[in-house]
Amino acid sequence: MPDVRTQEIAAEQQVVDRVYERLEGMRAQATALAGEGHRRAAASSISGLVERDAMVHRAAAQLRALDAEAEGLVFGRLDFDDGETYHVGRLGVRDGLEPLLIDWRAPAAEPFYRATSGEPFGVVRRRVIICRGPKVMDLDDDVLSPDDVGDLRVLGEGALLAALRRSRGPHMRDIVTTIQREQDAAIRAPARGVTVITGGPGTGKTQVALHRAAYLLYTDRARFTGGRILVVGPSTVFTNYISRVLPSLGEDSVHLRSLGELVDGVTATRRDSPQVAQIKGSDRMRDVLIELMWQTPPTAPDRLRLVYAGQVLTLGARDLAEARRRVRTRCEATGTTPNAARTAAAAVLLDALWARVDGPHLDRYLFSEDIGDRGEFHRFLQAWWPALTPTKVLSWLAETARVVGLDARAAETLAGSYRGRSDWSVDDVPLLDELTELLGDLPAAPRAPEPEWQLRELTTGTRHVATFVLSCALRDGWELYAPGHPTPIALAGPTIDNDAVAAAQRWAEAVILREGHRVLSWTDGFDPHGEEGYVPVLAEPLPVAEADDDPPAEDPYLHVILDEAQDLSPMECRMIARRAEYASMTVVGDLAQATHPLAVGSWPQLLARLGKRESRTIKLQTGYRVPQAIADYAALVLTPGIAPTRSYRPGGTLSVRQVDDLHAAVGEAVRQAPRDATIAVIATDAAAEALATLVDVPDVAVVPASLVKGLEYDHVILVEPADIVAAEPRGLNRLYVALTRAVAGLVVLHRQTLPAALRG
Repeated sequence: MPDVRTQEIAAEQQVVDRVYERLEGMRAQATALAGEGHRRAAASSISGLVERDAMVHRAAAQLRALDAEAEGLVFGRLDFDDGETYHVGRLGVRDGLEPLLIDWRAPAAEPFYRATSGEPFGVVRRRVIICRGPKVMDLDDDVLSPDDVGDLRVLGEGALLAALRRSRGPHMRDIVTTIQREQDAAIRAPARGVTVITGGPGTGKTQVALHRAAYLLYTDRARFTGGRILVVGPSTVFTNYISRVLPSLGEDSVHLRSLGELVDGVTATRRDSPQVAQIKGSDRMRDVLIELMWQTPPTAPDRLRLVYAGQVLTLGARDLAEARRRVRTRCEATGTTPNAARTAAAAVLLDALWARVDGPHLDRYLFSEDIGDRGEFHRFLQAWWPALTPTKVLSWLAETARVVGLDARAAETLAGSYRGRSDWSVDDVPLLDELTELLGDLPAAPRAPEPEWQLRELTTGTRHVATFVLSCALRDGWELYAPGHPTPIALAGPTIDNDAVAAAQRWAEAVILREGHRVLSWTDGFDPHGEEGYVPVLAEPLPVAEADDDPPAEDPYLHVILDEAQDLSPMECRMIARRAEYASMTVVGDLAQATHPLAVGSWPQLLARLGKRESRTIKLQTGYRVPQAIADYAALVLTPGIAPTRSYRPGGTLSVRQVDDLHAAVGEAVRQAPRDATIAVIATDAAAEALATLVDVPDVAVVPASLVKGLEYDHVILVEPADIVAAEPRGLNRLYVALTRAVAGLVVLHRQTLPAALRG
């Protein structure tokens, strides 16, 4: 006879099988919905196209959600003292009115995370169901109300510890099966205002922040869907590491960006030295950039020479410099940005030229008309006052003379960081963002008409046409296209012969009349596929959008989540504040891990930088990943006044060894590391580059200390702590971060004397 565990697994397998069977039915329904949308589009009406788009979009969203099963769709069960039973999973599944599976974010699932023996919320037994795909592998129970157990069978213990002891993978896993009470409170905190989530290494701050994004989408999807939530991490290494969490929870509409990716068209991964980062991150850089953008571009001409009324009018370098100062004064008085100042620049140049005209009989208005219309004047103006891009202007800082507002030493340090480099650093991205705002939009380029050869050109896709087009080239019948529609709005019935052009045109005229337009005659044209067709001449022309119409503004973010927020510089805060102007926020971090030279000393100081005031703070007290032995060793270098995190996990292996040959010792430590674990070698940025060529072992990562924040590995080999401390002003904080990346074993190798804190 099967034992109790086998019987209970079989019973839960029946539930899981039923859920997956229903899931297949839901997939079939979603596929059918998409098919119905396409059939409605064939009904030959604009409303059919709209219905098609809506139905296909909805079906695609449903299929994406149903495919996000990750490690197990069903993972929990709740047995209540009133006899009710709920199964909890990654998404909600119903069979008619009967709930087969409760979404983990639903209010009914809260007791799975919040119930304790002291406050059981009516829960008698909480069961963790461990699945591999659709197969139930094991069960683990917690009894919260022993007096009410009755006939319920209880299996195993330590579900959380079992989950925590699993080896790490190359990407962060979700924690949906093991969320703890304090973490659940942070996940379900109200969306409004600012929520600050603090806690030491391994407390699950990042997972909580990502699960919070999924929770907000679940509770208010209409508001937050469509990319209205932004998650910002410190580096692309970090964002790649966490990139699988939200898709595994069925959410793919969140924007996940590193600090180096917040400006469109730029992906920065390199970090500047602490000395340079301190200069670039300071508030005073805004004044440096303002001075920079009004300076004469390096390619600008230094002389303007024109002939008027027999007189040679010349503006030299000093005259042009004075003219530029006048343009700036005018623009600052009116709030005009440099990229919108060409009209003002033209007026100032005409004033300067008129001042050189000798002849009281000459008319100033006629002079301005004549000179202002000349091609040579326009060519000079475009070269002297060109359209400016942020990247172009920031590159000027390579010249020390252009750095205005800093002392000589800081100016040279800043300029030196741009010489000989073609890429941008993460610390440059806030400066590019600031310049984007300061420079203003680029002048709109004139839109040239589409050449006839391009209209005739066959392409792999369709184009939008600017008027109605009647065509019969691609199908057995006539098609009528409307302005802006790449698919036909009507198809001719079978009674119209393909060769009867006049009959087809009469049919099209009737359709166009229903659209509110009267056809006078027909002329030749091209349909969206580039095929020949007929274009109507209308009694009244179609409305044409103005060339200078502003493009529709992008929807603002409504919630912004900042991870590792303690390290944001003032300029980085300005960049994020622009994206969070209309947004509520979740701010996640640990002051003990602050490593930026301009890092804040308190959370109110950070909120002030972000332009936010009121906030609620949730502190995660328990570390679930870093074992006690490693946590205690790392706590030796903690900033005074910051309490160490309680570790939930006992044990952990720690080895501290002084060696003569670091490279040989690292190689030996890698060979002795467990093979079924994730392994990282952590060293200073300079040392990591050299070690990467020596440690050529698959699945062993060599990570610079500056990029390791937020990452976790089963086994860590930390090289030369003294060098990590000496590399930057907040070196002890950086060492604390590096020491707390291991979740099973830590090996510290050093040749130099250890930092004083570790010797105590």
